[in-house]
Amino acid sequence: MPYRNFNKNKDKFPWLGQVVVNGKQKRKQFSSKQAALKWEVEEKERLLSRESQGPIPTVCLYDWATSYLDYAKARHAEKTYEEKRFVFREFFKSIPARLDVKLLAPNDVRLFLETQAEQRSGNAANKQRKNLKAAWRWGVRFFGLPRDNPFDLVQRFAEVRSQRAVPTLEDFWRVYEVAESYQDKLMLLFCLHTGARRDEVFRLLWKDVNFSSRKVCLRTRKNELGEWKAFWLPLTTDLERMLCEHKRTTGLLRYVFLNQCDIDQQKWVPFLYRQHWLKRLCFRAGVQQFGFHGIRHLFASILAGKNVPLVEIQKMLRHGSVTTTARYIHSLDSDNREVLDVLPGLSDSTNKNALKAHHFQGVRISG
Repeated sequence: MPYRNFNKNKDKFPWLGQVVVNGKQKRKQFSSKQAALKWEVEEKERLLSRESQGPIPTVCLYDWATSYLDYAKARHAEKTYEEKRFVFREFFKSIPARLDVKLLAPNDVRLFLETQAEQRSGNAANKQRKNLKAAWRWGVRFFGLPRDNPFDLVQRFAEVRSQRAVPTLEDFWRVYEVAESYQDKLMLLFCLHTGARRDEVFRLLWKDVNFSSRKVCLRTRKNELGEWKAFWLPLTTDLERMLCEHKRTTGLLRYVFLNQCDIDQQKWVPFLYRQHWLKRLCFRAGVQQFGFHGIRHLFASILAGKNVPLVEIQKMLRHGSVTTTARYIHSLDSDNREVLDVLPGLSDSTNKNALKAHHFQGVRISG
């Protein structure tokens, strides 16, 4: 209930309103008893309503990061997920993980990215900026983050881009010739005749090879939704012949390409990396070092050099956009089989006895 004000300004505000909720007291001066009474009723209702709702929740950077990484793990490939995890680990070395998202200042973001650019490279800083900017956009949509993206305010850094090593066809055949096992030669030819990515080669299953229709299925999840997609590509004659021969070795097992890590116990496991395999072959062949993706670029270059339409090369490379294919410099129709005629066969290699090369070392599994 309102009561008389005995303070110094009692002449101007003769009445005091008072509200007590959960031991917390609040007072206010009024010129009339009626105004003080009205305020007490309204203020008590407001305080009780706020108490019933509990404290206003706050989101810290750690909560946002862990939620986004859970989303990324379910949506993206493992390599992409690990890249995003690394970015957040670096980020939290400079920024407190328990900081309220609303308190993250653009200047803090700028200092973090500038440090990354100095210690690592402008390329690395731009990649971290891209990942963190995408994570913040996700947080705005699903986690209640402020709409102003602090990572978007920082400009990109200057990059030093080294051109990807793309082998010449002559260098490729030199490497092919020094490959020791039949499986190694098959893996190289498979990359050249399909433009397959490294992980697509390693996860290839025998059920993905259809000899009756002369096609092979490559699976990838390199798309915006992160969903697995299957692409059936035609087989060249040479590649079909080598796969048929190789089936006598691993045909009873699930994967086409397998690493026999223990010859005595006949233990076969799928490949995961083969990190220095092509590097060693390039050194032995005396050519400039290149990797799996370099062969993919060579595949695209050969097709483009034979005037295959860009949109057709896009289909063979399994790109979602023609612009992505265009970046390869160089891009297939219904069955696409006629396009494969432009690819070099084993007869084009300087090694005329390629098909008589060594078979996969170890115990052969007849099938």
